[in-house]
Amino acid sequence: MVSDIESHEYLEYGTHEDAMYGTKLDTIRKIHAQGKVAILDVEPQVDGSLERLAKESDLLRQAYGHFFDLTVVNNDIEETIHTLETTLEALDNSPQWVPVSWVY
Repeated sequence: MVSDIESHEYLEYGTHEDAMYGTKLDTIRKIHAQGKVAILDVEPQVDGSLERLAKESDLLRQAYGHFFDLTVVNNDIEETIHTLETTLEALDNSPQWVPVSWVY
């Protein structure tokens, strides 16, 4: 299987519990040659630490999300900068409420 992977004969492949699996391109071609459409349900492998990070992020959002007014996702740096500038300008130009104990 490794040599087939290196020869780019698989559409997708991965490992699960030390066993390799995958979908060969030839299999898809044979299905199409029969006049059928191959329907694929491919799930990308996710690193365990990435899965844990996503779960922890969701837990933190559920527990503390009400303390935040805005969440900025940095997918596009220009859009992120624009969002931050616009938000900070709006905060600077509008009255803010804080508990009196924070002031005195």
